[in-house]
Amino acid sequence: MEALSPLGYLLAGLAISWLVTRWLRPRHRYPPGPRGLPLVGSVFDVPTKDGWLVFRDWARKYDSDIVHVAALGKHICVLNSAAAAKELFEGRPHIYSDKENSVMLEELSGWWRSWVQLPYGARWREHRRRFHQHFRPLAVPQYHNQQTIGARRLLALLLDAPEGFSRHVRYAAGSVILDVVYAFDARPGDARIELVEKAVQTSEKLVHAGVYLVDIFPILKHVPAWFPGAGFKREAAGYKKLVDAMYHVPYDQYKAAMRDGTADPCFLGSLLSDVDLAAPKVDEDMYINLAGTTYAAGSDTTITALNVFVLAMILYPDVQRAAQAELDRVVGRAWLPEIADRDALPYVAALVQEVLRWHPPLPLTLPHRATTADTYAGYDIPRDCVVLANAWAILHDPTTYPDPHTFDPARFLHADGTPNAVPLPSAVFGVGRRACPGRYFAADMLFVFVAHLLAAFAIERVEGEEVREEFEPYAISPPKPFRARFTPRYGGVEELVRAVADV
Repeated sequence: MEALSPLGYLLAGLAISWLVTRWLRPRHRYPPGPRGLPLVGSVFDVPTKDGWLVFRDWARKYDSDIVHVAALGKHICVLNSAAAAKELFEGRPHIYSDKENSVMLEELSGWWRSWVQLPYGARWREHRRRFHQHFRPLAVPQYHNQQTIGARRLLALLLDAPEGFSRHVRYAAGSVILDVVYAFDARPGDARIELVEKAVQTSEKLVHAGVYLVDIFPILKHVPAWFPGAGFKREAAGYKKLVDAMYHVPYDQYKAAMRDGTADPCFLGSLLSDVDLAAPKVDEDMYINLAGTTYAAGSDTTITALNVFVLAMILYPDVQRAAQAELDRVVGRAWLPEIADRDALPYVAALVQEVLRWHPPLPLTLPHRATTADTYAGYDIPRDCVVLANAWAILHDPTTYPDPHTFDPARFLHADGTPNAVPLPSAVFGVGRRACPGRYFAADMLFVFVAHLLAAFAIERVEGEEVREEFEPYAISPPKPFRARFTPRYGGVEELVRAVADV
């Protein structure tokens, strides 16, 4: 008989090891999901795009609101119902408040500075406490003026160049955050806004690329960048330069203004107001991280949601006209809306909620980590399992939101136009202690921008061009590129906008 080659012995050994391990390990009843293959598990079943749709389809196939996939030794559970997300993330926070670590994203590419990525513990709680002091519901109104200035700048830019909506909204949203966090008066083309865009793109590229080998085998992070196959180290080094600059450049500029006595009040100024940075044991990184993370994350949801809004207005012109009729009736045409008008504009407020429900900017919530083994609905959730909620599936549950694929703000209103008891789409901001801490600021900013756009412009498709309900299939999911036409709604719009916009 011909002897086995060394490779044959290796493969045979791996097969025997797998069989022995499978025989000896405890039997678990994991939630349903693809069966997978020996050794690698369901690595070929893990979706690399449109994950929210794949996981929703699994939930239907297996008739379970929790589904499971195991790949290369990593367990992932996805919650596809509001009840499951609430029970685990809100009802068992002692188990599900931690997060999954990514060597490539955090350690190598510099995103460890994003305090929302910190492991659950005292340091995370201290960051969250300080942030919450400035962005809790009662604190957010102090930023309404800056949000209004940003919205009116957007209107003025659209009057000058209506074809540049995506570019204008990135500037307008970015200028609001830059003002709130650092008290900088950014103008179109400001290098600091461009810097944050480039830095945020690094995280999007890393997420789009999928799982890096260094995240499976962390020891690879010690491989030198020149070593063959270590291209990920060179890639991460380039990303880290951008991320470090995004955090340090505006922070250092504000510190210089403080030394000169020219710094204006802002979020960072409030954080540093009673801190002696020269004192020993002062955690300056905490202040750098708090300011930079707010700056990076603050505009992203708004930009994506505003592009979803414009798409919906093109596809659902009757909804647009109904909202504009309410604005004309309540605010009139001699002035622009303010957030103080929100209670008198229930249809516009419902429209904003429907934007978030119809296509959430992050269809899958950020991943949590189970710190201990747990059970749900009779299924085992192993320790260190990655657990995330499918916000898109939750917000398209037909038992809560009938005809969920239709954009219909009236679903949140009684027949007389007053708000009803249909749950607002809070899942869009996450669930539990890891929910987006800036959600109140983001919700108010979205209302201000949407109300201004509806008051000033008729939003239509460009003549001769087809606009489709299509979205990018990645973690942050804006509409696929399309063009829109912004036409002033009435004769006095331009004069009104020019009179109040500071551009």
